[in-house]
Parts: sequence; C-alpha cells; structure tokens
Amino acid sequence: MVIKNRDWIEILETNDNEALWNKLCSLIAKHSSTRLLYSHDELTGSRRHEIYSDLTQDIFLRLLEKNRWQYYLDNGYTSERIEQELNRIEVPNYISVLQRERYPEAYRLARRISELIKSHSEFRLYSIPSYTDNVASNESARPSRKMVLQVYGLSRWPADKRTGYEGDLLERIKDVPCHRRDVRRMGRGGGSQVIISNEELMQLIVDIFIAIDTPLAIRYMRALAMSKLAIEDSRLVSLDAGLMSAGEDTTLPGLDLPDNRPTPLDTLLAKETRQNLEQVVEMLLQQMRHAVRNKPQRFHKLVCIAWSCYFDPASPSQTSIAREMGISDSLVSHYRGIFDSFVQNLNLTVDQYILLNTILGHRLTVLKAEGASLAQKARRTKRQPKAPPPPAEPAQPLIRAAASLSYGS
Repeated sequence: MVIKNRDWIEILETNDNEALWNKLCSLIAKHSSTRLLYSHDELTGSRRHEIYSDLTQDIFLRLLEKNRWQYYLDNGYTSERIEQELNRIEVPNYISVLQRERYPEAYRLARRISELIKSHSEFRLYSIPSYTDNVASNESARPSRKMVLQVYGLSRWPADKRTGYEGDLLERIKDVPCHRRDVRRMGRGGGSQVIISNEELMQLIVDIFIAIDTPLAIRYMRALAMSKLAIEDSRLVSLDAGLMSAGEDTTLPGLDLPDNRPTPLDTLLAKETRQNLEQVVEMLLQQMRHAVRNKPQRFHKLVCIAWSCYFDPASPSQTSIAREMGISDSLVSHYRGIFDSFVQNLNLTVDQYILLNTILGHRLTVLKAEGASLAQKARRTKRQPKAPPPPAEPAQPLIRAAASLSYGS
C-alpha cells in the first residue's frame, strides 16, 4: 500500500528498483491490453501472478535498456505524465510486439481489417467514444484515441441509424459463408500466405454488416470477420505442461514418449553389419571371377547378366538380355545359374539379404560401367589404322652432291 501511494518521481529519485518494479507490475495488472494476449481463465487463475511478473520483467528491462527511467528525470516529467506514457505507449507497444510474435497471421489480418474499414468509401464513421479526465477536479470529456473503439457502419445507411446490438452476433452471421484459405505467397521473400485478398475481405465485412444490420466497433468487427477465415497461429506446447481450468491447476501425468532414433549401440552394430556384408560382396565377386577363370570379357558378361536379371529396373527377359548382348539364350541361363549358386550358398538372415541387395546392386552397377568403358576403348583401338612407315629418302641428291665435290676438287 505504501508503494502504491508513492509517485513515480519519488521512486526514481531514490533509485528504489524494487518499488519501481512493484509499481510497474501494479500498472500492468490493471492494463486492458493484457487481455489481448491471455484468456480470462488465465488472468483469474493461479498463473496470473506469473503472467504479470513476466510482463513486468520484460517491460522493466526494455525501459532500462533504453535509459528511459533516467530520461524521465532529466526532462522534468511529472508522475502523471510518466503514468500516461506507460499506459498509452510503452505497455501497448510491447503487447503489440508479443501479439506479432505469437499470432502473426491474426495480427496481420486485424491490421488489414482496420485499414479497410477506415479507408474504404463503402464504410463511414458513426461515433467516437469518449473518456473523462479528472484533472484538478475539473471533469472534461474528450474523444478517445483508441481506434478499436470507434464505431463504423455502411456508408449507405442513414446517419441517424441506431448503434448498438442485441443478442448474439455470431448467431446473426451464421449464414455468412466461411472463406477458403488463399495459399498464394506474399511478403518479403514470400514467407507468408495471402489467406484472403483485399477485395474478398472487403466483401466479407460488407456481408457481416448486412447480417448484423447495425454499426459496430472495429474491435468486434475484426473478431467477427476473422471467425470466417482459416487462420493458422499454432504454438508448441509441452505435453507435460499443466492445464489451467477454472481456479484449478491440473497437471497431466508425465508422458514418456518412445524415442525411435537409433541408439549409439544400434548405430555401431549397423556399421559393423554393413562392413561385414561389403566383405561378403567382395568374396562373391572373387568367386565369380574364378568361375570364369579370371577372363575379363567373360567376367564382364557375367556381371551384365547378373545386373540385368536382378537389378535392372526394367526387368527384361532372358531373351531380351541375350539379344541385347549378342549371345545365346543358353549362355545367359548358364551365367545366371553360376550367379544364383553363389548367392544361394550364403547363410544370411532376411535383413542381411536386404542390405546385401543394396550393396551388391551398387557394386555390379559400377563394374558394369567400368567394363563397358574398357570394351569401348578396346574397340576404338582396334579400329584405328596403323600409321604407314616413313618413305626412304632418295639417293639422287647425295650422288649429285658427291659429284659436285669431285668437280670442285
């Protein structure tokens, strides 16, 4: 009670940070903008002290970082002026920042609805609410600066149309259709979706005004229009977080969700299994080389037939393979039988066979490409004609040179 009665200037001059924090917390607890972020149950339950404390701490630090407290003293602010600036500027600005972070789509749509109602000729202002200041026992009513409290309606309506509404507004607009979400991208870098175009949004506001048949404050019109739109403002909430109900703190029992990620032991075992199967593949390839007596051309044919029969996505028949390779069907069957006998002799599990299939397929693909490259190079070398030997030099010039030497002597 003592802190509440002390004014801002006295607290700032004495540099009493605890009293300053408590007085700021009392101001935030009474401020109307906090209801824009939190529900009524949250602000009346046991968590309201945490909510007010968190907001107070953030705003206190923001003002401290901007050196705003000292600015008030240096520029001769009065306690009333400090109170007004905190109420009308600092607290609403910070709540707007939190709204933009927590509910980006709802915040952006609320701004668009307000701008359309204020700027479009289809709507007009009907009344501006007033508030009363009690300064030096002199009560004077002045227009409110809060845009959300201004009452607008359709410009086609008469100027003396009765404002105010009776009954449930949601019940009146139940026949107004909901709009599908426009997923086109917009904004800087295309990071947000259109949701609804300005033309459709203006028509939606007009339809709502026609349905309720009365001028309405911008705050309520925004809520009605957004109830007909698909807005996605989701927040991550822990499953172990407490659920706040009416005056009770009910906490869900701890949930231990299964972790499907492999453990370090599983990763190590998988690595060892792969290394072992890679050795099995190399052993299998070595057996295939021995079966064809280490002849490169026959080994290349065996590799191509094994790859075509079991790893080619087109799954060609043996006749097609024989026609493409220019060999007989019986030779394809013979080489396929050699490959099958080696694979069938492997004693592996089903999971190991699945991994072996991947490793062997990749290995045969590489060997097939290498063999084709070597064969093409060999054919190119055979087709190149041998260079003819250089012609012998004629002996006539040498004889003439010798004759000239003899004559000269």
